[in-house]
Amino acid sequence: MDKEIINLLKATAIKTIADCTFGKKVNYFKEEKEVPVLLPSGDEKYVSFWVRDCAMMAESKLIPNHLLKKYIEIISTYGQNGKDAIRLENDLSIPPYSIADHINYDGKPVYFPGTYSSGNNQGSGDFGFYPPFCDNYYYIIMVSIYVEQSGDSEILNDKCNDLTIAESLEYAFAGYNIDDKSDLCISDEEKYTVDWGFVDTIKKSGKLLMASLLRYNAARKLQMLFKDNADKYNFYKAKAEKIKKNILLEFYDNSTGWFYSATGIGKQYDVWATAYAVFSGITKEKKTLEALYNAYIDRTAVVDGYVRHILTNNDFSTNSAWESTRTEYNTYQNGAYWATPTGWYAYALYCYNQKIDILEDFIKHLNIYAKDGAPFEWIDKTTTKYSGLNYGTSGVLPYIGAIKIIEEFKQIY
Repeated sequence: MDKEIINLLKATAIKTIADCTFGKKVNYFKEEKEVPVLLPSGDEKYVSFWVRDCAMMAESKLIPNHLLKKYIEIISTYGQNGKDAIRLENDLSIPPYSIADHINYDGKPVYFPGTYSSGNNQGSGDFGFYPPFCDNYYYIIMVSIYVEQSGDSEILNDKCNDLTIAESLEYAFAGYNIDDKSDLCISDEEKYTVDWGFVDTIKKSGKLLMASLLRYNAARKLQMLFKDNADKYNFYKAKAEKIKKNILLEFYDNSTGWFYSATGIGKQYDVWATAYAVFSGITKEKKTLEALYNAYIDRTAVVDGYVRHILTNNDFSTNSAWESTRTEYNTYQNGAYWATPTGWYAYALYCYNQKIDILEDFIKHLNIYAKDGAPFEWIDKTTTKYSGLNYGTSGVLPYIGAIKIIEEFKQIY
C-alpha cells in the first residue's frame, strides 16, 4: 500500500468527519443545549442524526471516544422502541426494540426514511411498512467499535430505559421479519421491508442479501462483545455460521460469482453487496473476485472510483436499473455511482490482484472536484449530475477499505 495514498485517504476521512460534524441546539437528555452532531453530509442535505451513517463512519475509528459514546447514548435512550409494537397510520408498524432510522434534534425518533415526522404518520409505505433492517445491526456494530477502540466494555452495563446496553443490543439483533429456517432477513411482497438505507427507494421481496450480511456481521460483533460469557459467545457464533452458510445457499450464483440482491422482487446481481460479501469474509472465491475485477475493468460497475448498485449490462429494463423503484433512472439509487462501497470494492480487488487502482481513481476524481464539494454522495457517469457534498460515507469508507487491506495483508507503509 502506497504511503501517500493511505495518508490521503486518512486525511480525507478526518476532514469529512469534521465537515459533517455540526454544533446543533438539541433537546437530548432533557437538556436543551448545543452539542456536536454527526450528520450524513457536510452540506446538511439530511438534517437529523442518522444511526446508520454514524455507525458506518465509526468503523474508521476516527471518531473520538467521548463523542462516539454520546452518539450511542442518544440511540439507546431515544432511538429504540420498547417491548410493544407500535401501529402507525397507513398500516406501518414499528416492531418491538426496533432502532430508528434517524433521531430529530428534539430527541424524537423517526423510524422510516423519507420523512422527518416523528408522529403517527411516518409515510404511506413508499419506504417500506417496517423500519429498515440495517439500523438494528449498525447499532450493534457501533457499540462494538466503541468497545474495541476505547477498551470501555463497562458501557454494556450502562442502563437506558430500563435495559442495559447489552440487553438492548440483544433485543435489536433478535429483530423482526427473520426467516426461522435460514435466519436470514425477509420481506413480504405487499408490506415490504427495506433492507438498508442506501436502497430505501427500492422495493425488494423474499430473502434479502444486504440486510442478511449486516445481520451476519452483527452476530460476529456480539460474539466478540460476549467473549467472556461462554453461552452467549457460542450462541452468536452459531448464529453467524448459520447465516453465512445460508447466504451462500440462497444468494450466490455459482455460474457467475455474483450474489443476488433478493430472492423475489429485485433478484438482480447486487454489485455493492457482492463486494461487501467479500469484505465481510463470506467468500473469496476466485469467480467472485474475477467478476468484480471484470466489472471494474469494463466500466460496467465503476466510474472514477464510484460504484453503481447494478451492472450497466444487468439493468432490469431500458429505463430502470432496478425492478421496482420510484427513483429516476441513472440518478440516486437507481443507476448513479456512489463512493460508499468503494472501500469494500477496493478490498475485493486487492484480494484478486494486489492492486488498488480503484482507490487511485477515487483520489484523482476527488482532487479534480474538491472545489465543487467532492466527495459526493453520488454522481452520474460523467459527473455532470451529482448530489450530497462532502458526503460522510463517501469520504470515510474508502479509508476503511484501505485499512483492512493493510491489516489483513500485513502491508507496511
